[in-house]
Amino acid sequence: MKNLTAVDLTFRVAVIALAFASLAACAANPAAAPAQSVTPCTYVGRLMDAEHVGFDTNRVAEIAAYDASSDKLVATTKTFFKADSRRNYALRIPMASKSVDGALAPGSTVRIEVKEPNGMVWSGLVVDNDAEIGGPGSVKEVDMVLAYCTNAYGIDNDLLDDLRRAWQNSAYHVEGETFDPRKDYDGDGMSTIGEALSGTNPFDPNDCLSIRSFRRAGQDAGAKDVLTFECRPGRSYRLEVTDSLENPNWQTKEFSRDENGTPINYINVPSTGSSEETPTVYLLPQTGPKAFFRIKAD
Repeated sequence: MKNLTAVDLTFRVAVIALAFASLAACAANPAAAPAQSVTPCTYVGRLMDAEHVGFDTNRVAEIAAYDASSDKLVATTKTFFKADSRRNYALRIPMASKSVDGALAPGSTVRIEVKEPNGMVWSGLVVDNDAEIGGPGSVKEVDMVLAYCTNAYGIDNDLLDDLRRAWQNSAYHVEGETFDPRKDYDGDGMSTIGEALSGTNPFDPNDCLSIRSFRRAGQDAGAKDVLTFECRPGRSYRLEVTDSLENPNWQTKEFSRDENGTPINYINVPSTGSSEETPTVYLLPQTGPKAFFRIKAD
């Protein structure tokens, strides 16, 4: 069984609240109170392999949640694929006011386990929940990476070894120098590990995540700026914008896939079967005098 790690842990609270009429009675006499149903605790996010390739319809993994104290199975789900969302799983865990079969009590911890299509099982990630009786259910965004890390860089051991060997066989290797995946050996503006996780070659200065073209909107009403960039299979991309590079405040920028399309925040590229290498996106012009854009691979 291999390690399962979490990245980019954030918390969001749903806006739907449930009220329980018997809440006061339960508080007055907790010993006699029956177990009450509580709004489920839901984990959502992106499940990725060690190179940050997201699971999709071409590679479906099973995700299970266990009560960390009793090791009882409480919920299962499978990964999915949506072209306009970076999320590829949603794990809904039933909750109750106290421990009952098939449900967890608020505040209990959850152990996450992932089974890959090849039978490999990953475990070790333990998360908590903050579901409350009479309150809204919690929605937690947890990105999970199937990686085994025992090095100081937080990188999968096998991936780190592959990058070290590639560096040793590259034109950037210097005898006696220690390999550091945080360095930008080819000088293209991205670190070695950053390129590896975005799917580009860390030792080719002509291969990196970048915007390929940008065209300003025309004079017609409703005209949009047009931007193209290179993508790689299995990655999720978003567009960010700021009005200054001196003290940048990067914000996610909505875009559409055609001139009059529905606004979305992400392009999610399948791991296989996609022929698209340079996506075109449309975005409304900025209202300020200038704007700076960047593409971010998640």
